[in-house]
Amino acid sequence: MNPSELAERYLYPYKIKGDEVIPDYCPFCKGGPKHEKYKFAMNLETGTYNCKRMNECGAKGSFYELCKHFGEKTDKYNDRPIQRKIYKAPKVETQPVQSQVEKYLTNRGFSRKTWEGRGVCEANGAIALPYYENGQLVLMKYRTPEKPAKHWREPEGKPVFWGMDSCNCKEPLIITEGEMDALALDECGIKNVVSVPSGSSDLNCIELCWEWLEKFNKVIIWGDNDQAGKDMVKNLIMRLGQWRCALVESPYKDANIHLYKEGKESCIKAIKNAKEVPVSGIMRVADIKRVDVTKIPRVFSCIPGINKAFGGYRMGELSVWTGINSAGKSTLLGQEIIEAIDQGFTVFAYSGELSQWMFKDWIHTQMCGTKHLEAKRDEIREKTIGKVANDTAELLEDWYKDQFYLYDSYSTDEGQLMELCEIAARKYGCRVFLLDNLMSTGLAGIKADNMYQAQSEFVRRMAAFAKKFDSHVHVVAHPRKTTGKLTKMDISGSGDITNRADNVISVHRFSESDKQHENFPEVYKDLSGLVQIFKNRFYGTQDIEIGVAFDEISKRFYSLDDGVGADKEYGWVRYLGKQPTSERLAGWEEMGRVENDRS
Repeated sequence: MNPSELAERYLYPYKIKGDEVIPDYCPFCKGGPKHEKYKFAMNLETGTYNCKRMNECGAKGSFYELCKHFGEKTDKYNDRPIQRKIYKAPKVETQPVQSQVEKYLTNRGFSRKTWEGRGVCEANGAIALPYYENGQLVLMKYRTPEKPAKHWREPEGKPVFWGMDSCNCKEPLIITEGEMDALALDECGIKNVVSVPSGSSDLNCIELCWEWLEKFNKVIIWGDNDQAGKDMVKNLIMRLGQWRCALVESPYKDANIHLYKEGKESCIKAIKNAKEVPVSGIMRVADIKRVDVTKIPRVFSCIPGINKAFGGYRMGELSVWTGINSAGKSTLLGQEIIEAIDQGFTVFAYSGELSQWMFKDWIHTQMCGTKHLEAKRDEIREKTIGKVANDTAELLEDWYKDQFYLYDSYSTDEGQLMELCEIAARKYGCRVFLLDNLMSTGLAGIKADNMYQAQSEFVRRMAAFAKKFDSHVHVVAHPRKTTGKLTKMDISGSGDITNRADNVISVHRFSESDKQHENFPEVYKDLSGLVQIFKNRFYGTQDIEIGVAFDEISKRFYSLDDGVGADKEYGWVRYLGKQPTSERLAGWEEMGRVENDRS
């Protein structure tokens, strides 16, 4: 592996300045708590690296050490500095353009004044194209006038931009893909035009001419209208900087054909109408699309009080959930993703605590509700339990088949999880994501003392993901303390986790000791617990408590005053058709659905 390959694999997105690759973030400290950009640099020749956050990170070393950090193999000799290539000036004999070459250039729409202005000449019947830098001939390139054209150049020449000595750095620079395209724009009277020396595949000229390129505040690119040309344009933008690049749009393959088909005025107009490349991260406020906040897509909660408090779960937002062990946060979130499916949204879930079959069984139980569960007696526990019948499970699977996806792995890697979330959004149209929980997402390679920072960074990336894919992400974070009611400050990890979230919600379940306490509120006596809303960014809602009851058999939370209770039916029920439910209901009548089956 060489430095360029490592940069492409592990440091992207990055920019290149001179001999250095400068990624957005240092791969060691990720930019620190302030997410400082462009502090890490790797030399493209030697592979040596350093982070300029000296007091906070200060990572530095050899290319061998960097490869070792990423688990890649390389030989230690790569640490040795690479000698810069020595270029030799070409020594060739040329002559003025003769009849065959003259005919070719004339047929392409060029006048003698145009090609002589570039020093185009002839050598042994081939078109000779001289490249100059600071007045010195540094490269001679050739092409045959007949088709198919053959290209070659004098060995050991320096591949700089063709025509760079004639450019004024105070004016916009125009870059084309071939010499004939540059001549076409010369013919139109357009100034400051250069061509890359080796077509779209070799852009070493950028590194060799970096200091010269840095003098230009604006660069207009006219690439060929094919895949190779588009790839060249993309690389030029990445390396020269979005902020100063503009692109020419043309229906033709290249500038020369555009001149031949449409004439000079059309080429001049195409240059004038070159569109600036939008700079990632900056936009005009006037260009922002106005939104009716009442029509933002959202998933409504199974708990009416949550909908009343902040209007449901909006697309483009992230909710952080917490609660002590067995409080019911995962259980309530199971209902929330069922609600999402019932409302037509597609869901992607990751469960780090339940096996796949257990996750599915739990969700199926909640989807059914007691009415559609078979009553079974657990003699050991002396309790009535609900079982999902096989035929009912088949109906459920038909209902959510293309709307419900699960992370299919028992080994969790944070990078893979995020990659699969993106695939789920792009390929399957998932709009609701459940990541349960933050501590089980792996965060591979993170040391224990940096865990809080890593969790915060993960939440930041998922919040950005929610906005990018217009989705809603639910993330479960464990609290620091293990008993009692929580506050948002009790969430494990950096305070940045709650700062980055749009909603912060806790689930609190009343214990028997809670209920027996003399100060236990009378209003809570028939409830199983509380949903606490610590934060809602959209409306500024905070510190709201919503009482909920819980049905142990169907594993459903519900409100006592919503008129439905634990018996809500979801869309899959329409598949029942004429299928009788009386046999299943009879089971509950025989065993009795006593009050102690609810907690």
